[in-house]
Amino acid sequence: QEARRAHRERDALRSLALSDPLTGLLNRRGMDELVARLLPDVGPQKALAIFLMDLDGFKAVNDQHGHGAGDQLLVYAGQRLRHCVREGDHVVRLGGDEFVVIATGLTDERQAEDIGQQLLHRFERPFKLDELHCDVGATVGYAVAPQDGTDLETLLARADAAMYAGKQAGKRCVRRAPPRIPLPSDASALPTPTAANGPA
Repeated sequence: QEARRAHRERDALRSLALSDPLTGLLNRRGMDELVARLLPDVGPQKALAIFLMDLDGFKAVNDQHGHGAGDQLLVYAGQRLRHCVREGDHVVRLGGDEFVVIATGLTDERQAEDIGQQLLHRFERPFKLDELHCDVGATVGYAVAPQDGTDLETLLARADAAMYAGKQAGKRCVRRAPPRIPLPSDASALPTPTAANGPA
């Protein structure tokens, strides 16, 4: 009994360390451990997508109605995301009003776009916080492994760049990371410039 209790306490402490205390979702540390386990298995017919999003209009709610309303909004946003993802997918609160969805086992890159649109659709309906109705949307950027990167930092950076592009385009949209441009491994691989008028 003592051993079982010790195991339960250890598991509870580990769960707390990997979870966001406000929403109960995975936190950044939990995401790091999860993706480290998932990435070795990805391939062209078994892709993984990282969706990064933040809430358009969250700051106004937080500023005008207080942190209590802001926290409640984050909890409800996490619940909406958790209820719309597929079985086996994961939702993370990265920090502030930023969330990540990790979708696994994709056999077609178009699936990632479809999932992104579903995530976006979840924020079309206003949130009800007690008597307050909040029209808060989301902008989603995503990257796909292995096509867009094979490590978490690269995928997150590319998803973040895509999300920023969506913000610049007017928000409340889904954007994929732009195609990577292969760079030569060294300067010798660059083409040699030629003089416009031939040799002197």
